[in-house]
Formats: sequence, C-alpha cells, structure tokens
Amino acid sequence: MPFKISTLRSPFIIIVFVICSAISACKSKKAIVEATKDEEKRLPISDHALLNGILTNQLSFNTFSAKAKSAVAINKDSYDATLNIKIKNKEAIWISITTLFGIEAARVLITPSRFKMMNRINGTYIDEPFAFLHQFASEGITYDNLQSIMLGNIIEQALTHTDETQTSGLGYSLRGSKNDLNFLVEVDEAYRIARCRLSTFNGAQQVNTSYSDFATIKEHPIPKDIRLAANSAAVNVQLQLKYNRMALNEPLEMPFTIPSKYKPLRVMR
Repeated sequence: MPFKISTLRSPFIIIVFVICSAISACKSKKAIVEATKDEEKRLPISDHALLNGILTNQLSFNTFSAKAKSAVAINKDSYDATLNIKIKNKEAIWISITTLFGIEAARVLITPSRFKMMNRINGTYIDEPFAFLHQFASEGITYDNLQSIMLGNIIEQALTHTDETQTSGLGYSLRGSKNDLNFLVEVDEAYRIARCRLSTFNGAQQVNTSYSDFATIKEHPIPKDIRLAANSAAVNVQLQLKYNRMALNEPLEMPFTIPSKYKPLRVMR
C-alpha cells in the first residue's frame, strides 16, 4: 500500500502507525489462510459453547491504563521506547511515547471521529478525521478494532462473521471474512486470544499478531506480551509491546493541546 510522508521521520511515530494499522492492514477478495491437516479436525464442542467461552473472556471496562515497553524493527533498523497508554472505552485512546532518556517524543489522541498526533521532536502535528488512518490500513478499520488489538479482545469481525470453527494446535480457531478482510483467529483452551492472522489474496501482505503472558485483572485475562509481524514487498515490521502497571476503571486525564507554534505535518496523499 504505497504512501509518502514528507516530514514523518521519527521512529516513535512509526510505532504508532504500526499499532493502528495492524488489525486490518490487508485487503483481499478471498480468504487464503489455510490450516494444516492437523488443524482440520472438527471442534469437539459446539460453536455456541466456544462463543460463550470467548465472550466470557472479553474485557469489559470503563477505563484502562498501562505502561508498555516497546521494541520495533523496521527492515534492518530497530528502536526502543516506552508507551504510556490510556483508554476510555469506545471514546478515546491516548498514547504518550517517550525515549529511553525519558523525553516525550510524541503524543497521540484517537477517537471514533478523529486522529490527532503531536511530534514533539520536530514541532509538527496532525489533526485529521479518523478516515486518515485508512491511508495506512484497510478502509474497514474501526475504532473498536484498535481497542481490541491493544487489549487482547477478539476483533468484532470474528464475533459476527466467523464462517468456520475448528481445533488448532493452540485450542480453537475461527475464520471468516467481512468487507474484504479475511481473518484467522486462534484461542487457547481457556478461550484466551492467542493469535490473529490476516493476509492478502496473493500473499504479498501478511499481518500476524500473537498474545501471551496473561495477567488476570477483575477476573479477565489481559495479555502482557503482544507481538506483531507485518510483511510486504516494501517493508518488514516486527513489533513487541510488554505491558506493566495495568489498571482498570480508574479516573483518567488525557491532556492534548497542540502548541500554537507547531506546524501541520504535510502528508502527501
């Protein structure tokens, strides 16, 4: 998916775009994800029981906050940063990205209607409708998708448009498609999300996300380790988020004021 950004050079901003585009970076017309022969066994429990197990583990919350150590490799380059993340359910995602020296490099605010970002390194900003993110991802991306991938919830497409359920080496798998987005989601035997795989029709683009090291908060499992691999002809990205200091349903402030001296970031569409 070609795009040009004239002044977007900070690696920490790239981290944000990777997170935002992970859930639906691929578009296709047919599902091409294929299970191995060992995964073709029919589910030993009913689809209804599987769905109930998954829904039981879906995190229900008002607010979520955490710190995350992040490591990202883009082709041959690698970077490290700390992310402070705050989420108000169905309202806003706030991210502050700091360097290893504790200097804030960028701040992001995403709502169902807008995407805002300040790059404190070069004094630039973006303030665009949410559809701005469709330059970096499928047009099917939603705000709820972003929340799901950051919290380890099952994507909404898998809950409403699964065409087939099977056993897998991890537990159970769900596959299907919606609006040209094809998915394979795997959950373990405890119905916790373990992997999500997306792929284009010709295999030129793939996005694989895995979840592990679960913590139990308010009787719900939340993955502390999230790993993403996005591969295409143009770029290979490896991203790891390691959560710590996670908290639910605490009062949150999401300060975001763009200084008047900042200049709009020129994005060439």
